[in-house]
Amino acid sequence: MSITKKTSLFAMLIMVMLVVAACGQKADNNEKNSNEPAATETTTGAGETKTDDTDKTEAPNEDNTATSKEDNKESSKTENVELGTTEKGSYTNDYFGVSLKFPETWEYQDAEGMNELTNASSEAIAGDDETKKKQLELSQTKTLNLLMASQYPLDGGQLGPSAMAIAEKVSLLQGVRTGKDYLKATKKFMEDSNFPYDYQDFTKETIGGKEMDLMEVKIDAGDGSTITQEYMSTIINGYAFNFIFTYVDDASKSEIEKIKKSIQFK
Repeated sequence: MSITKKTSLFAMLIMVMLVVAACGQKADNNEKNSNEPAATETTTGAGETKTDDTDKTEAPNEDNTATSKEDNKESSKTENVELGTTEKGSYTNDYFGVSLKFPETWEYQDAEGMNELTNASSEAIAGDDETKKKQLELSQTKTLNLLMASQYPLDGGQLGPSAMAIAEKVSLLQGVRTGKDYLKATKKFMEDSNFPYDYQDFTKETIGGKEMDLMEVKIDAGDGSTITQEYMSTIINGYAFNFIFTYVDDASKSEIEKIKKSIQFK
């Protein structure tokens, strides 16, 4: 396998590791809550998949009862969480109030396909590290894989632009109150895992009328080119809602900009 193909696949696998960010770092502290029931999915008309999320708030202790009450309020909003609808060239999700368009010629994955990708990348990155395995397993029980669209097949060896949407249930008890808090946890996990990233300063960007926190990272593709990934995050209804955009040159960056301009938040 060529360096370019290895790097391309590695970058795609790394993208799904955003799911470990917020709660993965606190796996040991929250292990007593890791047996919470996972969200269940039901399919409605037009291919739409909805997820019924049970109460996932953490038991309060005497020092943070007030904070836990706020979490319970957020949890009550998650009864009708949906994974949204992905069709050729578009994605919509009423629960998170977001819609976007991507080129109709792009490949895209449904929730099942994204779950398979997440499992594969978890095994590849955790290896024999039991701590990382625990972090990944805990986070995956709280994560909704919403959208994965890319210009080329993930295993095709071609570097190209891609767009992802992922949401993870978070708690104020974890100290995650803003998108920036979530991205900071993401960065810490990446640094602890020795991912070969060049990290840029945290900034903000408004897309679709909503301000989101932004972390930009770069990785050497090994053939003279550079892969850039933009991790964007905001808190919606007790979830860290995230976009991950990837591009490799000015042409692919232009494709990502078109997608970002199509995004609308209600």
